Amino acid sequence: MTIVSDASSLGSLALIDYLWLLESIYDTVVISEVVARELATAKNARIQAVLSVSWVKVRVPTESAIATIRQQGQQFDLGDTHTLALALQINADELLMNERRGRQIAQGLGLSVIGIFGIIIVAKQRALIPSVRRVMDTLVELAGFRISHRLYQKILKFVDEI
Repeated sequence: MTIVSDASSLGSLALIDYLWLLESIYDTVVISEVVARELATAKNARIQAVLSVSWVKVRVPTESAIATIRQQGQQFDLGDTHTLALALQINADELLMNERRGRQIAQGLGLSVIGIFGIIIVAKQRALIPSVRRVMDTLVELAGFRISHRLYQKILKFVDEI
């Protein structure tokens, strides 16, 4: 299976040393060259190190795929535009993105979308991690990830951790 990812998701997982979850769940993670540049210029070495992982591949989306995303009427930064275009172009099995507007556009284009919490839930279901709570708490504490109390509780209930 192939997943296309944005920079923030990869960076967050790298910061908390859980990037390996993606390799365990997917065969290949594909990123755009714009996302690769964002990772390469990150201030944290863990985030920069994502580019040295053999199962992360860099691809360039076509101009026609980029144009399709731009025609959706939403303004995205260059990284999100290229991530969406690449997922559409290669018909990715899934798109890893947390940005709400991007997720909505992707779903409207028929792409399967998952967020970072979805990855964590899948990891728990496959017995790759013992606790969703621990990983979510680590994301909040070390990566500055934001999650509403309501969503936090809903996820914990879904995975039978409360």
